[in-house]
Amino acid sequence: MSNGVDAPERAPPGFLQRRAGVLHLHRDRGATALAWFFGLMIVLAVAALFLGRFARTESVRGYVSAVTGLSRLDARAPGIVASIDVRQGQTVKRGQRLMQVQLRERTAGGVSTVAADRTSLTERRAVLEVQRERLTAFLARAEREWTEIDANTETVGAAFDGQEAILRQGLREQSATVARVQVYLDQGYATRDALNAQRRTLLDYGRQMAELKARRAEMRQQAAERVRTQRYGLAEKEGQLASVRNELSGIAAQIAGLAAQSHLDVVAPADGQVAGLFVEAGASIAADQVLAVVGDVGADPVVVLDVPARAVGLAKVGQRVVLKYDAFPFKTFGIGHGVVASISGTPQRAASENPATQDSQGPGRQSTYRIEVVPESRTMRAYGIDEPIRLGSTLSADIVVERRRLIDWVLDPIRAMRGRG
Repeated sequence: MSNGVDAPERAPPGFLQRRAGVLHLHRDRGATALAWFFGLMIVLAVAALFLGRFARTESVRGYVSAVTGLSRLDARAPGIVASIDVRQGQTVKRGQRLMQVQLRERTAGGVSTVAADRTSLTERRAVLEVQRERLTAFLARAEREWTEIDANTETVGAAFDGQEAILRQGLREQSATVARVQVYLDQGYATRDALNAQRRTLLDYGRQMAELKARRAEMRQQAAERVRTQRYGLAEKEGQLASVRNELSGIAAQIAGLAAQSHLDVVAPADGQVAGLFVEAGASIAADQVLAVVGDVGADPVVVLDVPARAVGLAKVGQRVVLKYDAFPFKTFGIGHGVVASISGTPQRAASENPATQDSQGPGRQSTYRIEVVPESRTMRAYGIDEPIRLGSTLSADIVVERRRLIDWVLDPIRAMRGRG
């Protein structure tokens, strides 16, 4: 039925149902951005693992030396500085004592073994010195007696020579007398009794000559026996004196050794200037501690580092090193830099000689190597002024001992587990 208005056409069946089922989709841009962000982070992390590198450094101790003419004096044993005989900057000669260190002595029952040994040796030395003086006096007296005996022997010999000359003269004269009496007897001017009397006189001269020769021979034999006995006695005394002197020399060496165990004289190894004194009188020191530095203060500086074996493996000549001077705290004045100039091929201290370098990764001790570093500047900027780096001053240095990729560092535990498996 129509009332002048067109009625809408009837919708097909099911049309309203299809319109009600239409979905309107809207994209979530926040989630997309978050996904892109995490994806980018993953890419950057992977890139950093493969491209990124890290460096591990080792901090070592050292001191400022010089290219030429500088000597560092270290303590050979722990002790206490008894006295300091020089001042910093003073010119010294080779062998001049710089300071004396009182070493720590071993004790037994509260008594110093060094002092006890020194007392015993001193008493023994006193006894031997008395014995040496006695033997020396005996030998000097024997020498004087020997001279007197020689003089007496020469006097007696001269007397025998005189008697022999007289007897020889008498023999010649008596022989001539006997010959004349024989002639007179033949001519009838003398009797046989007169000739016999002269002959008896001649025989008496001969007997006296024989007795004189016998006494001389006996005197010579006695003198030779006395000389032999005296020489044997002198040789025995000289041997005793030599033995005493040798023992005294040994005792002197032992006392000197004990003195070296009780105190140590630190002397200048060469002519130069005291560039640094790092201890004070009465200070306690440790073995291998730097006591003083002697040398030419105008020489170019070079940093000497004592590097343990664990840090020397990857060190290279030309490598840059960070220097932190004790005289200029780096937190206030910053750091300095230097370049490695040389690395020793052999350790300067064996492991057993260097108890200071204890390996943090194990109980074994490490040997140390000498590395020389040339500083890039001879001064440090402090409060607006360029202060010189003094020779002999101590410092710390940071050396790069390992450079690796981050991925290798991450995979190390896995590789280690596979290696153990």
